[in-house]
Amino acid sequence: MGMSEFHRRAFLGVAAGAVSVLRHPGIAAAQTPACVSSGLPGFLPLRLTVDCASRRNFQLFRKNTDYLGLAGVVSMTWVRGRYGNYEAGSMFLFPWLKRKGQALGPTKVWGAVLPTNRIQFMSSAPIPDATLPVDEYFCNYRLQAPTAMFIGFQVDVPYSRVEGRFDWFTNVDKLADGKGVGIDWTSSNLNQSWFGGSRFIPNKDTCYGAAWRKLIVDGLMRASTLSC
Repeated sequence: MGMSEFHRRAFLGVAAGAVSVLRHPGIAAAQTPACVSSGLPGFLPLRLTVDCASRRNFQLFRKNTDYLGLAGVVSMTWVRGRYGNYEAGSMFLFPWLKRKGQALGPTKVWGAVLPTNRIQFMSSAPIPDATLPVDEYFCNYRLQAPTAMFIGFQVDVPYSRVEGRFDWFTNVDKLADGKGVGIDWTSSNLNQSWFGGSRFIPNKDTCYGAAWRKLIVDGLMRASTLSC
């Protein structure tokens, strides 16, 4: 495992549609300034929007887990990117190249796609490596949207029993396609301003971290079904 992948998986953590954007009653008041320092209002949807592009990218990951991981972000407000506009509570999944994927060279066509809205998408190259935080790379160089409007995580194969004990990792034993995934709840820079300074989405009610984890797992469950 390369240093960048080791850093991602072990070190970093240490140091339904329109209804998905509805907020729980009182959420803005309950989300205290100690949690949210982004300058945006607190936000907790009832369900995440999972676009067709993310479903296709998840299927691509499933077929190439030795070669690809998935960067994940969720929009915390309405977002305008270079190629489209996205509602609050949209979950994006996008592939990045592991060392074996990089070894296949830049001419390899992977079939990754970038959403332009919930249904439509365009072809795009995977994130070339994990030298830069992959969630930020996706926002900056693929969506081309402000990173402050997102929270971040990563999806990969399940973690070892030892790694899985850490609070910033979760192994989901079985998604809708019958296979498991490992989730790294850590982001180098996206999560602090939404979760009281924590780099990882907390596994407790503080700053609604546990609720956000459940929403993201539910989104992954739906992403693992047949693509659009």
